[in-house]
Amino acid sequence: MKELDRPRYKIIGEMSRFDERDNVHARRELEPDTPEWKKYYQDHAEWEEEDLKTKLLPGVGNVGHPWDLLMLRSQVQIRSTLGRNDFVDGPVSQEKMGIDPIRATEKVKGLARHLGADLVRIGPLNQAHVYTHVGKTKHSPDKIKGASISLPHKNAISIALETEIDLIKTGPVLPELLEIVRVYSQLARISVVLAAYIRSLGFPARAHNSHNYQVLCIPIAIDAGMGELSRMGALITKELGPCLKLATITTDLPLAFDPPVDIGVEEFCQDCKICAKNCPSGAISHGGKVVVRGVEKWKIKPEACYRIWNETGTDCGICIATCPWTKPRTMFHNLCKEIATRKHKAGLWMSIGEELLYGKFRPKPAPDWMETPDLSVWEKYKKLREHL
Repeated sequence: MKELDRPRYKIIGEMSRFDERDNVHARRELEPDTPEWKKYYQDHAEWEEEDLKTKLLPGVGNVGHPWDLLMLRSQVQIRSTLGRNDFVDGPVSQEKMGIDPIRATEKVKGLARHLGADLVRIGPLNQAHVYTHVGKTKHSPDKIKGASISLPHKNAISIALETEIDLIKTGPVLPELLEIVRVYSQLARISVVLAAYIRSLGFPARAHNSHNYQVLCIPIAIDAGMGELSRMGALITKELGPCLKLATITTDLPLAFDPPVDIGVEEFCQDCKICAKNCPSGAISHGGKVVVRGVEKWKIKPEACYRIWNETGTDCGICIATCPWTKPRTMFHNLCKEIATRKHKAGLWMSIGEELLYGKFRPKPAPDWMETPDLSVWEKYKKLREHL
């Protein structure tokens, strides 16, 4: 893993901020024929037809056996609570501790790991990664849709938690989503506690977790040297591959930054394309990079991806499940990761080896403590592929 002076992504022109109201999740909250719907789609007519079709589908978290859906919903309530404004932020202690940045960094990282984080990295908060306006409010009644966002913090702490590979590989059915919700719930708890600790030191801090983001977690994690952006739009780290979820804490507490890294993901994804071949929605590009808000990257089609989410009731996860970086942490697979970071067309040769050794993607069965889906995961996957 090579440390760098600046992140690897190429900036073309000026980077611009993203409006969370344009997020597909935020658009799902709009109700047809309401003044809010009409006002939004006057400016975004290109999405209205697709979004109407998505509204007719079951929706994320609404497909599966009733007994198992209750496992999911019991965790969603906890996430909603930990996403409230009075949990993610709060009053700052009037007594500011005079703590050295190096020691503060050690304590923040140590506490994060103690609370359960698998990876912790720290970097600057680039204002281009801050949302312009609030978009998602469904699980956060104290948020105001359309409210402008101002986040003057200078630093950002990125925390990652590993997702269990065997459950991710059950996608696109409920066990996969249950694992994602588990991890996001834990990240919400860790981020809220960490932000509260920093405020008790006398410095402002805000947690950004899955029900109350004001930032884009992936580019912030890249700036902090956690990993690189992949073809499928997910973060890939050397330690966990793409099998992780993120939360962020922004703060003015002086901290030591971690350098950005080069782990060979750009070169790997350029040649691999396994995620694009297996994506049931066709959302992942087979081609080259394009410029998005001033940054050159592979662009996915979020509307196509989100349609599959709402059809299956899960966030699918097939792209992550099929990625060659999604493997158990065995000696053999750790060696493969080392080879991948050395580049030299590793993505091409390892993707060929992946298909020869493991064959085509075949979802794993649900664990025995969950109900077997009405439609087998394999049949559902083949049905999804018919969309292409």
